[in-house]
Amino acid sequence: MKVVKKGTFYLSILFGLASCFSCKSFIPESLDALGDDINYMVKEFTPTLGRKTLYEKAVNVGNSSTLPLEFKIINVRTVEGDPATELTDKFPVKVWKASYTGEEKSLEEIEAKREIEYHSILEIGKNSGDIMFWDFGNSNWIRTQPDSCYVFDVEIANSGGRRYARNLRLKPYKERPYEPSQYNYETGLATRAALTPSQVSNLYGERTGDLIFPSDIDVFVFRHYDNTAATKTLTISVLDSMNNYIDIQKFKITDWKNMLHGFNQRFENKKAVYDVAYPIPLITYPTRYTTADGSRARIALKFNRLGFAGLLQECMLGFDFAIYEEGHWEIQFRFRKETPKFDND
Repeated sequence: MKVVKKGTFYLSILFGLASCFSCKSFIPESLDALGDDINYMVKEFTPTLGRKTLYEKAVNVGNSSTLPLEFKIINVRTVEGDPATELTDKFPVKVWKASYTGEEKSLEEIEAKREIEYHSILEIGKNSGDIMFWDFGNSNWIRTQPDSCYVFDVEIANSGGRRYARNLRLKPYKERPYEPSQYNYETGLATRAALTPSQVSNLYGERTGDLIFPSDIDVFVFRHYDNTAATKTLTISVLDSMNNYIDIQKFKITDWKNMLHGFNQRFENKKAVYDVAYPIPLITYPTRYTTADGSRARIALKFNRLGFAGLLQECMLGFDFAIYEEGHWEIQFRFRKETPKFDND
């Protein structure tokens, strides 16, 4: 029988343990999974210049990849293959740093919730993959449809490796500073002279007594470039059938204070004027100043009169709108056929 000395036995165990520990250094660390079911469901992005546009949930991640993933836009180029630096350079944009509620009591309170940051016009959510198109730039230097415009790739990575979503298309539309708009989104040319009111009720012609329909009223939205006031404004005016201004205070029961989220509301030269922050609405969020979905502001000019047989009529002229560019804007209603009757029958 062979006898193994105790010392030799213990030494063998120590060497064995040391070997096991050294073997661990050759075992690879656990890597994240990166599945092949990551796919951008949206292949072509068509934002409108001058508007902040977020494409949420544009990418489908699936269940075979370990989160979080990191997304990065790379190789932004024209369809001819040239670098598109106009989309990757940094530009100043206003970013909310506190929530807008619609209850702000002054322009200063609104602006205190926003600050200037520098961003590329085309960006991506680092961990979400959402595509953001910022509200900066115009069609003087950014390609728009019907041009084929731009192509870009997205790198998707974690510690398990990286994949690429290639040849995603960016085909912006030309800027339309306000909505609704009479300008074609591809050509930028006007397709009609004027817009139509959103709501008209119980308006009767002063001369004939006939009902006035929305098609009898033109709406114009235009910017005043000769206004040098630092505080931006929105003006509302109404013209009769002879293109003379109707004193807007004839719309006596209009809720001037709560109609728009503006401040220092006043009457000047038969018009209503507000100091405002742009865009209008400031965000897509329902408030007392907007439509139900929060996407448009709402003008509702109202007055009461006694009609036939002494019946009380609430008369209203309304327009739902959005303005995306800063400036001194005016929304003007023009009665093409007849001036409305304000006096009682």
